[in-house]
Amino acid sequence: MTVPAAAAPAAAGLRVDVLGPVLRIRLHGRAHPDQLGVAGFTLSEALRRLTGDIRIAVVVIDAPTAAVAAASEAPTPGPRTSTQSTPTQSTSDQPPADQPPGDQLGLDGLLGWRRALERLASAPDLISVAALSGWTGDVGASLAASCDLRILTAEAGLRLEWATRWGLLPAAGALTDLARLTGPAVALDLSLTGRPLGAAEALRIGLAQRVVPAPRLDAELAAVEAALLTVPPETAAEIKALLRPRGSATVNPSLGPELQAWQRLLSASDDLAAG
Repeated sequence: MTVPAAAAPAAAGLRVDVLGPVLRIRLHGRAHPDQLGVAGFTLSEALRRLTGDIRIAVVVIDAPTAAVAAASEAPTPGPRTSTQSTPTQSTSDQPPADQPPGDQLGLDGLLGWRRALERLASAPDLISVAALSGWTGDVGASLAASCDLRILTAEAGLRLEWATRWGLLPAAGALTDLARLTGPAVALDLSLTGRPLGAAEALRIGLAQRVVPAPRLDAELAAVEAALLTVPPETAAEIKALLRPRGSATVNPSLGPELQAWQRLLSASDDLAAG
């Protein structure tokens, strides 16, 4: 079996490894908006090197369970203004969670991340499973929304904060994908209020397909992987193509509605800073 070079370098809390027929992607923590470009490059490079032997992508999204409580208690910074400057990197090369986005957040980085999500979602012969083992933010939500299936632990959930915290579009370029799964009204509520969405509600509205106790997550993932591998690759690809309709091609030169909205917001922010 041909296995691509394992372990693309960890970037922006994102690590990629290959384990036999399974591509394992791990997002740890709550990635900052300025990290989208490097995260998109890391994910795209890993997906580009895949061979036909890789049939499953498992996206593990973990963060401290207390993260949502800390976020709810933290002061909410306002939208980006002309007085903000390029952020200073911490010693871990990860901007502080509450630091406003700076010049590193641009349309190129967003496009790179969106292309990586599209590649993950649209690969016909790759079935993707997101596993949330803690509370995640907008970048984790965008990864989960791009996967074919989602498994949450009972203590897990997501919270969209980019709109309320920084005045940015939420869900890191995958808001329309998330709305397709939750329904427009729920997505609007999550986006504009920043309220947390827990595992029980995610299961009830269909965002999560399974909710399991935290100690059983690894066993559940192993069982899902084994079941998926019993289906012939051609059959799995046909089923995915029939049941997972994709929206408009958001990465073509004309952009799509969501990226056009990002372009307007970022341009307005740049004009304000220049003025």
